[in-house]
Amino acid sequence: GDRPQKGMELSETKQLQRRLTKERRAASRQLSRDAATLQLLNSQKDKTLRTKRTFERKRVGLMMEEETAMLKKLRTESDGGMDTSIKRYSAKKEAKQANKRVGGNATAETTPTTPEAAADKAAKAKKSKVSYKAKA
Repeated sequence: GDRPQKGMELSETKQLQRRLTKERRAASRQLSRDAATLQLLNSQKDKTLRTKRTFERKRVGLMMEEETAMLKKLRTESDGGMDTSIKRYSAKKEAKQANKRVGGNATAETTPTTPEAAADKAAKAKKSKVSYKAKA
C-alpha cells in the first residue's frame, strides 16, 4: 500500500510547484504594474515642477525686461540727450547762427529778402553769363 500514497505525494508536490510558479508570476506582474504606476506619478510630479519653473522663469524675465526699460527711460530723462531744451546737439550752434551763410559766397546782408528781388538778381546773373559755344 505504499504506492498510492507516493503517487498522491507526487501529485501534491506538483500542485504546490504549479501554485508557487503561478504566485511568482502574479507577484512579478503586480510589481511591474506598481513600477509603471510609480513612474507615471513621478513623471506627473516632474511635469508640474517643470511648468512651475518655466512660469517662474517667464515671470522673472518679464520683471527684468520692465526694469531694464524703466532704467533706460530714466537714463534718457536724466542726461537730456534728445531734449534740445536742456542741451543743444551742437556746441558751435551760436557761432553758426552768427555767421548766416545762405549759399555759395552769399551772406545774410547780400541776399535779397523779397521774391521779386530774388527773381531780378537771377535774371541779371543769366544775362552776365558768357556763352562759350563753338561757332560752326
